[in-house]
Amino acid sequence: MTIIKDSFLTVEEMLPLELYLNEAPWSYGWKSNNKLPFGHWNVDITKTAITNSVDVRNKLPDPFVPVWDKINNQVFNDKAILTRSYSNRHTFGTEGYIHTDTEREQDYTALIYMNKEWNANWGGETTFYNKELTHIVDAVLPSYARLVIFSGVVPHCARAVSRVCPQVRTTLMFKASIDPQPVHEDESKLAQFLVDIKADQMPHMKGTLKDHLMRTFHALKSLKISHEICLAGGLHSVFGTVHYKNPALPLESTWVADAFGKEVDRLVRLFCWLPRPACFETGEGLDMITQQDVFAMKCIEVANLYDQGGLSRFPSLQEFNKTVLSKIRK
Repeated sequence: MTIIKDSFLTVEEMLPLELYLNEAPWSYGWKSNNKLPFGHWNVDITKTAITNSVDVRNKLPDPFVPVWDKINNQVFNDKAILTRSYSNRHTFGTEGYIHTDTEREQDYTALIYMNKEWNANWGGETTFYNKELTHIVDAVLPSYARLVIFSGVVPHCARAVSRVCPQVRTTLMFKASIDPQPVHEDESKLAQFLVDIKADQMPHMKGTLKDHLMRTFHALKSLKISHEICLAGGLHSVFGTVHYKNPALPLESTWVADAFGKEVDRLVRLFCWLPRPACFETGEGLDMITQQDVFAMKCIEVANLYDQGGLSRFPSLQEFNKTVLSKIRK
């Protein structure tokens, strides 16, 4: 069922969002459907994976916080957590394709149309389909400050704008979840382990250490890489690192090996030891480990920096992300 709330935000509430997005670092290539080789313009606001189950309200830029709070209060009765937020742009020739936003039944999408004016002849409607993709069950035209709420498992599509459209179609998304259930192997086990070692009580950028490690785990799970690398990413700083000097476990601890196996423990300790992320630019220390381990360490670092918004500072890792990881994404 689609919920539509016209003029949900006031002009005063919309203006800070518009100013932020107009100055944002837009990038081209974000895909609505990863099975098709075509993308559109995007700003990834919270930098979280599609399966993220950690509340990322504290990762929102200041102008977005009151908007999310209003949505949560008036639509979800303050029962939802924010799992993702991003903005999309489409011009003539950059089409959207039918997709779902999640596999979790507990997930919802809140979409806000940002264009101050829109003509039906410009196209750009959001269409919703039955599960068999044989019927359009609903369609919504863009309208300034219009809020649309729908289940994340409903197939939908941002239809292309027409050649007569003089604007870029801009939408802002808040992905909400109410009591999200685990979707990955060992997700619950990892979360409980991090609680047991009190990582949920240890501060980290934009939340707790547990929050950061779970988001890193989910980011790695969006790739077709080994389960051991994903788990190591979800534990990558429990022994501390060259930058994170507040370890949750002493180096002599066997807890990681006992819970997740010797290979995961080895990868976590290797990440702890490396002089990273600078070593991925200079090569320092990388000649002492195998190429397989270099690949694992780069994967974990990319996910780690992605969550912290620091990937743009490291050209080699950016190139690795574009040329290697992009080829193995689901």
